[in-house]
Amino acid sequence: MGKIRNILKRNTVLRGLKSLYVGYFGIRRRKFGHCDPTATIIPPCYITRQNNVFLYEDTKIEHAHILNRNGKFIMKQHSAASVGLHVVTGSHVMIKGRFYRSVTEAEKPEGYDKDVVVEEDVWIGMNVTLTAGVTVGRGSTLATGAVVTRDIPPYCVAGGIPAKPLKFKWTIDEILEHEAALYPEDQRFTRAQLEKIFEETKLKGK
Repeated sequence: MGKIRNILKRNTVLRGLKSLYVGYFGIRRRKFGHCDPTATIIPPCYITRQNNVFLYEDTKIEHAHILNRNGKFIMKQHSAASVGLHVVTGSHVMIKGRFYRSVTEAEKPEGYDKDVVVEEDVWIGMNVTLTAGVTVGRGSTLATGAVVTRDIPPYCVAGGIPAKPLKFKWTIDEILEHEAALYPEDQRFTRAQLEKIFEETKLKGK
């Protein structure tokens, strides 16, 4: 049986057909950790572990690859990704004296895999990669091709490899006005919080 399985694995035509089937027909909303009825999923999408994906109200992913065997991918309300989102919640472990492909998931150090979180009202451009442990702040925009290796502050435009904040979308007053129109008072950023974010964020070229 194992020999037949290995032969099937090496057959590129069969592997291609399986990949197409999984990408187009293998997604089951009921298997997700959470998938709001208003969430949009445009195939093909390849997700390692659907019960570790959480898509909230008015979210969208399209032609996405989510490699999340042990970590969660969480996309909060009114956020969306263009074509080609890649999410990686972990990676291979290198152990001295071992080929990396021989190291099992059970042998990974605790905490090696980390959740990836996209906060509310985020727009993610084409072919963006989000790596283990990052949080993309509320209201941010990620430029096409960005590789996010560290947290992105709220209301930033970020891009590059690795991705860095390029500018803030609005002034503090404009962000406060924007949030007052959309969020309950107890869920909004305060002026003091925004001033601290602006002060601590190092913009590219500054």
